[in-house]
Amino acid sequence: MKILSIGELLMRLTVPDNLRFTQANEFRLNIGGSEANVAMILAQLGWDASVLSALPNNDLGDRITQELHQFNVDTKHIARIGERVGLYFLEEGSSIRSSRIIYDRAYSSINDLTPKDIDWDEIFEGVTHLHWSGITPALSLNAALVCQEAVDLAHDLGVSISCDLHFRKNLWAYGKTPTEIITPLLEKSALVLGDPTTIHALTSLEMESKKIAAIESVDQLLPDYRKLMDRFPTIKGVSMLLRTIQSASQHDLKAVLVTDGEAFEAPSIKIDTIKDRIGGGDAYMAGLLYGLNHYENKQEGLKFALATSALKHTISGDYFRGKAEEVEQIMNASQLGKIIR
Repeated sequence: MKILSIGELLMRLTVPDNLRFTQANEFRLNIGGSEANVAMILAQLGWDASVLSALPNNDLGDRITQELHQFNVDTKHIARIGERVGLYFLEEGSSIRSSRIIYDRAYSSINDLTPKDIDWDEIFEGVTHLHWSGITPALSLNAALVCQEAVDLAHDLGVSISCDLHFRKNLWAYGKTPTEIITPLLEKSALVLGDPTTIHALTSLEMESKKIAAIESVDQLLPDYRKLMDRFPTIKGVSMLLRTIQSASQHDLKAVLVTDGEAFEAPSIKIDTIKDRIGGGDAYMAGLLYGLNHYENKQEGLKFALATSALKHTISGDYFRGKAEEVEQIMNASQLGKIIR
């Protein structure tokens, strides 16, 4: 399998030691970006992976590409244009105090990228899967046009298309509504990750399950997910990572998947001490893509996705680091957390 992931590459600056922004004297640097996280994870799981993005032609851009090279992610389709790397700042929560994020990504390089800047024949050579998220087309009209061109070409070439329907309200500031932009992208996508509130915000479809305070089972989502699939017939699967939050450090994770004629639910995994929640959804997305392609049984594929996300919560940084064998150990373990000798 060869995945092309399209999206903005970011630097994350975290206040260390669970200090608050107002206490910060220094920051810890991590590299990430939702779509790139998916590519880096799948590269570790054995897929060929490449990223379509843009970075400034300076040392900060080099630092990010070096991170991708660690996992043999192809960076030749990252245009070196513009002057800014997108940033976000993280204050990590603890116990009853929630984590907080401040974005600083206006005028970053990806917004200078246009469809005519891209050699589309070259970029899709050998690609079997395209991944996009709701973040990229929210950034700017240029980013939306690049995303649409990629989705259109992928669909024409018979390339499988997945999306993670992130919704960042403050990003939609260039005069287009989410529904205008997201609708034609979903009309050609096959696997969607999204919660009811986000689906409603991006498609305007009424989702009855968004009224449920804490979704606990696939049955609660089934009617709304079927509605989404009826509206967009190319969609063959809709999934969601269910999260029950006990505190900033303790979460219970469960996963659900609805396909054409079936519904699946993976048993919950309890995480007592979260090391880093950021990227848990990206790990789930990557795990779902790998799991559904690797296992004949969709239930096993869903369990792999959930285990990938759970394991990411124990790893510092924006993305999962590890091997498929480690994820399978979590999937099949009768007792979690034992020393492996």
